[in-house]
Amino acid sequence: MGIEIHDGIMVRITRRFDHPPGMLFAAFTDPDLAARWMWAGLGSDPYAEIDLRVGGRYRVAITAAPDDDTWPGEERAMRGVYLEIEPGRRLVYTLHWDANVGYNRPCLASIDEAVIVDLRETDTGCSLTFSHIGLPGDARSAEAHAQGVQASFDVLTAVLDEQQ
Repeated sequence: MGIEIHDGIMVRITRRFDHPPGMLFAAFTDPDLAARWMWAGLGSDPYAEIDLRVGGRYRVAITAAPDDDTWPGEERAMRGVYLEIEPGRRLVYTLHWDANVGYNRPCLASIDEAVIVDLRETDTGCSLTFSHIGLPGDARSAEAHAQGVQASFDVLTAVLDEQQ
């Protein structure tokens, strides 16, 4: 497992899973599975809409807890467009936040980011390399994203373990 932060604009996380690449790919592309882990178990009423084709769109959303200090009771979502799809091997998509993640507050520039997911079969399962590109260039945002992705991957592991 490894975390790299490049110039504050990209986070790359490599993590091993005891699950085959096809299961990991499905976790990113099956609406029921994606809804269960992509927000790291935060909020309630998770759901996902996925049109899995190049140019197709996705959206994964939750309702924030009523006592959440940042966004109580409001829907928060991430959405984007698929750019590259290689089942069981690679997924590339844009990422736009319909949620306040700090650097995209009103009056601050908010551009779409990109995510590259590479899967490689190993003797015991799969090595996943997750590259998140287009962060604002400050070390704080990149570090926060790395922590959030790690938390999401912890939930993903539990979800995949339930599937076996």
